[in-house]
Amino acid sequence: MAQAFVWGQDMAVAIAGMKADATVDVVDSFAAETELNPGDAVIRGTDAGAQIKAAGTSGDGAKVIGIAVHTHKGYDGTGAYYEQGYCVPVMTFGDVYVKVGGTVTAGSAVAITIADGGHTFTAAGEGAETITGMTYLADGAEGDIVPVRIRK
Repeated sequence: MAQAFVWGQDMAVAIAGMKADATVDVVDSFAAETELNPGDAVIRGTDAGAQIKAAGTSGDGAKVIGIAVHTHKGYDGTGAYYEQGYCVPVMTFGDVYVKVGGTVTAGSAVAITIADGGHTFTAAGEGAETITGMTYLADGAEGDIVPVRIRK
């Protein structure tokens, strides 16, 4: 007999890009220059005042302006969640969840490792690019959803 799903017990704490709490935050809107997903670290695009794209090139860690926020919308499960041209909410100040690719510690600086045109949230260290003004609010291990505080 299969085990029944238990509401609350069998659920993840959050999803990447979800607001972490109801504290004061700033969420700005930008057009997606490229496809994006909630929880992506984003930088300004070609039109710096209107577009964003995911960090994906060496040196982008210093350019990160915020995290793409999740909003409910129609999505068929294929490709990126936000298509090119979509108006994406970006948290530039506040608390938001991200998915980490390694062990992180509460209070430590948020960093990303960049490879294959994308990025992974990690701890600061060898090969990682620290994002100024962002700290982890909880401990986490690879694959965990962890809240991040943005104070830029």
